Amino acid sequence: MDIRMEISLLALWLLSAAATAETLDARLQWQQWVALGTPVSGVITEVNAVPGQRVQKDEVLLRLDTRPQQARIAGLEAERIARVYDHDEARRELERTQELYARTLLADRDLALAKIALADAEATLKNTEAQLAQAQWELEYSQIRTPFEAWVVRRNAEPGQTVISNLQAEPLMVVARAGVMLARAMIDGERVAELKPGQTIIVSVAGKSYQGSLLRVGLEPSSDGRYSVDVQFDSGDQLLRAGLPARIKLW
Repeated sequence: MDIRMEISLLALWLLSAAATAETLDARLQWQQWVALGTPVSGVITEVNAVPGQRVQKDEVLLRLDTRPQQARIAGLEAERIARVYDHDEARRELERTQELYARTLLADRDLALAKIALADAEATLKNTEAQLAQAQWELEYSQIRTPFEAWVVRRNAEPGQTVISNLQAEPLMVVARAGVMLARAMIDGERVAELKPGQTIIVSVAGKSYQGSLLRVGLEPSSDGRYSVDVQFDSGDQLLRAGLPARIKLW
């Protein structure tokens, strides 16, 4: 087969593929977004991000005034030292009581009281340690960190604002994963069987093309009988907003 014949066949194949390609209208979606809040009540002292800002993983977005937690931790650490001393003393007293009891110098009631005193000291120590762990947990969660590299989508917090955790109706911050987006389109049921997760699909947004892959196809049809198709693609450093129109090309 000469070179002209090969070129002709390749051209025919490309024309055939183009003829069978289907372009669908789509809308961009966040690949992952998270509403962030804090389980701790307090007064906000810092808010370090604004909508549209790109933030790194573990970056601190918001801080509460931590002085109440720090004071509570200091008090509980001092109390724990005292409770450890009480526990050790109760243990030594039980050992002395057991020794005297073995020599028949003490009654059963004395031994029982010593055991009760040690059990009470152990319970008090564990309760103090539990309160200390709770206070340390509250200190840790008195700030909000980014769970992954993200775009800040929404900010509902300002310095000086009081946060009451069990009454907080809306998140303090909303972030969306940066660098990756979804294009969601609807497809007729007849073509669903032809689609395979992972297959390469081209996504076009504002005149720029991105190579993506089919992430998932909906299992149930919408009211018009079509199925949703989600295509994931790498958006790099560019900020693409959810809701923007896009087009995807299926082969």
